[in-house]
Amino acid sequence: MKLPNPVSMATAACSAYQARISSLAASITPRVLVSTSGSGNYGESGKAAFYTIDELPMALIKEEKPFKEGELQRIDIDLGPDRQAFIIDNVLTPEESDALAACAEAILNANGHSRVAPGIRTPPGMRINEAAHWYPPHGSSFLPTIYRRIEHLVPKSLDGGLSLYNKLSEKVAHFKYNKGDQFNRHIDGLFPGQGANPKGDGVDEWTGVVSGFSLLFYLNDADDGLEGGETRLWSRDGSIYKDVTPRKGRVLAFRRGSHDAVLHAGLEVTGEVPKYMALVNLAYGQHAGTRPLMQ
Repeated sequence: MKLPNPVSMATAACSAYQARISSLAASITPRVLVSTSGSGNYGESGKAAFYTIDELPMALIKEEKPFKEGELQRIDIDLGPDRQAFIIDNVLTPEESDALAACAEAILNANGHSRVAPGIRTPPGMRINEAAHWYPPHGSSFLPTIYRRIEHLVPKSLDGGLSLYNKLSEKVAHFKYNKGDQFNRHIDGLFPGQGANPKGDGVDEWTGVVSGFSLLFYLNDADDGLEGGETRLWSRDGSIYKDVTPRKGRVLAFRRGSHDAVLHAGLEVTGEVPKYMALVNLAYGQHAGTRPLMQ
């Protein structure tokens, strides 16, 4: 009796995953919300755009089974004093993770698999990956649903006194890491709370609301064929680091835009299956009004 070839089985699993994401992406129609500029992998400036998706995949609209409080748990990561980070597993279902990866792929198909990230500037060689950034339609239930799942597990206030806002900031920043791609060490900056405007032709800033934590959503893992792509987090003095392994549906949270922001890096993807992730900001503050941010 001939035993199965593990390499062949792994290759088949990788091909099946990529085919599934491509198939899902084919049914998604992103459109440009705002045209802008940004920076590429080597510091070059270029044209870019923020997108929206008017008809989200069904997995991001309809919650198959509402989550119950206590179903998810927070695991703190010890980086020493003045550095806060934690993970929450299974925040996204496998179907939601695949749908989000497909949203990224659909936008990348639309923008030519651009490596220019809209609206940001990074030093040459820091960010080596593809970028697809978008906003759900105004009033979409997708991000509020995710917020409800984790609200009881996240910090209720920041050291500066700002209280947890009642929803997530609504920019979804996808980065796709192909073989050899990585994001060298950096800290995430401060951004205002924001979301697509009601007309669907621009982005509004929520005055009085700012980003307090980065939420990194891992959309695939080793079961999909992913190799490498861990996120490395450092202590304040850089003497300690902890690696977080991508796990489908997992959220990694850490402080951003402040004196205690966590230094981190996306390690190199070493296999043929790309790493898909989504960055969403956990917002803090008191909403004082709305004004156009981009149109």
